[in-house]
Amino acid sequence: MVPTPQVCVSTLVTVSTMAVVDLYLLEQSMLGPRSLPGPSVWQYAAVLLGDVGFLLALRFVSAGVVSEARSPRRGFANALWFLFLSLLQLKLFFVCHNYRQERRPPDPLARKTLTLLLSICLPSLFLILTGADHMTPQRRKQEVRGRLLWVVVDLLDVLDLQAGLWEPQAGAAFGTGGVMEQKLPIWAEGLVFFYCYALLLLLPCVALTELGATSLPGQRGPRKEALYPWLSLVTINILTLALRGTGMLWYRDSRVSTVFLGKNLLALAVKLSSAWEKHIQERGAAGAGPSGEAEPGDSTLPSQSSEQGEGQAQGKTAASQNHTMSRSQSHTLSHISLEPTGAPLGPSFISHEL
Repeated sequence: MVPTPQVCVSTLVTVSTMAVVDLYLLEQSMLGPRSLPGPSVWQYAAVLLGDVGFLLALRFVSAGVVSEARSPRRGFANALWFLFLSLLQLKLFFVCHNYRQERRPPDPLARKTLTLLLSICLPSLFLILTGADHMTPQRRKQEVRGRLLWVVVDLLDVLDLQAGLWEPQAGAAFGTGGVMEQKLPIWAEGLVFFYCYALLLLLPCVALTELGATSLPGQRGPRKEALYPWLSLVTINILTLALRGTGMLWYRDSRVSTVFLGKNLLALAVKLSSAWEKHIQERGAAGAGPSGEAEPGDSTLPSQSSEQGEGQAQGKTAASQNHTMSRSQSHTLSHISLEPTGAPLGPSFISHEL
């Protein structure tokens, strides 16, 4: 059986991303920190075991992704995203840990290349798993693509926050032995890393489930309100705004992206304004309900008067018809009464003439 283009592209994206991150781990193991005798073997054994398990699971999950591309179900797509993100974040944790323990000057090009790779591969895989190209109504397809844009921007937002953990800090000072002085404590970096890991793992699964439900071609009636915009508002645009503000103002961290800080503020303003407009419209519709119910009662008055006029006209017509019928009946009765009287006069008249 020839695999579909969706399976080929998704497999290419996942395997190439894993291979590049493995190259980063291999480079770090070969160079290694000078103070340690060598890299720990159990880390790379766990990564290798995870690669083998992921490739075995990818063979079966990819077939399920193709089978549900034209249906509202996204179970296999969620499973593929969950497996891919779990293994990828495990490798990125080791990469960040090794970068933190490095005693040589950081290579900004290599670290920014890793950020560029993740910012391309993760949104691409998400767009492939949505199956938006298989939606038949063109209007529904354009609507889903507009919603996908917000999800992709949120993915880039979380990736930018997480990439600040391995990218070098601009103007960082180096102490004795060339060790870079860390501005953030280790517990703060761990908190940011696992928070971004949870967002990247769960929020795209919620978006995939909701977008799969909108792909039904015969869906009619009112739709349920989406859950992803509210989760994105709280977990990304509010909490990441707090994390970036704390890092920039309290720790003086120059790795904080002011561009995505502005994005969080704009998205917060846009979503709150749209929610307020929707609330105003619902209140206006609720206020117009009683007046709308009173109008039909008032409109029945002319109809009742017209019905009464029609009833009176029908009564007059019926009365005139009854009067005409009575006159015709009396006229016919007079003719009938004259005829019997003429019958006995006939013999007497004949006898008188004889």
